[in-house]
Amino acid sequence: MLSSKDYVRQSLELNLFFVRIMKEHMIFAAASLTPRDSALVPTITNLKNRAEALLAQVVSLSNGVVSREAVSSGEFVTQYTLLAEQKTQFYTGMPIDMRITQAELNLRGSDDFTATPALEQNVNLLNQEALNIANTAISMQTMVLNEVLSCKMFTTMYPLMLKHVTDEAKHYVEMLTMLQRRADMHTIREAIEHELFWDIVMGQHAQFIRGMLDPSENDLINTANNFVKEFAGLANETKQAMDQLASFQKVTQNNMGATTRIRDFKAQGTQGILECKIRSIILPLLSDHVLREANHYLRTLRMFKTMS
Repeated sequence: MLSSKDYVRQSLELNLFFVRIMKEHMIFAAASLTPRDSALVPTITNLKNRAEALLAQVVSLSNGVVSREAVSSGEFVTQYTLLAEQKTQFYTGMPIDMRITQAELNLRGSDDFTATPALEQNVNLLNQEALNIANTAISMQTMVLNEVLSCKMFTTMYPLMLKHVTDEAKHYVEMLTMLQRRADMHTIREAIEHELFWDIVMGQHAQFIRGMLDPSENDLINTANNFVKEFAGLANETKQAMDQLASFQKVTQNNMGATTRIRDFKAQGTQGILECKIRSIILPLLSDHVLREANHYLRTLRMFKTMS
């Protein structure tokens, strides 16, 4: 069973990362629709606004509570996030509350805090709302994917990307559900399952980047394609570790090396897109979004390295 302190801190850190991810999925979904399906935009915007309001609450509770390592990891915001939001709002017309990003840039981490009953109750309520938002997102995204696969709707999001964002929401729901049960998520088997999930995510990011770069960007396309192959191999290695727990540390080390390299590739790509030096159909916020996911995975891997 998690202590009150671990429950509060792990919940806030999870929500700081994933609520922002959820709200950005809504921005990308709305931007991908054609005029024929523009009637869906208010529904998507409403869900984005709910996530934004929840994120503001999470940030206000997190100051001085979440760990210094989490704050400095770059998984909540990066040096690119604010500009990426400004440019994405300009390109899409979708309003983005950038005051939240400013608050997160000023967020203070702490090595210790007091988990009061009031704080624990507030976090419990936040987790319930996060579950509601994520489950609503899963239903909506599944509906859109089914419409696309049956050729009843067209979006500029790949069908695999629609499945990808739905899988991330489902993963978030699983983690929130475990936290609400006060379950410890840090067993070796659960760590391997976690690494397998993120290996697949990193590989799919590389696929999306490869497919959304302009065909003239040959060097970047080749680099992305190499990451596709590398993470496919790592996912197989990680899967095999399910039956060979003794290889866990080696698998984690290999995943850390590859994730560091794709993180650096994504950071360079984000900077290049923001500076208008890379030709692509990648929204600036999408580029920063996948960078933050790599940073999140890296922090998770650093925690797993201490397990035995």
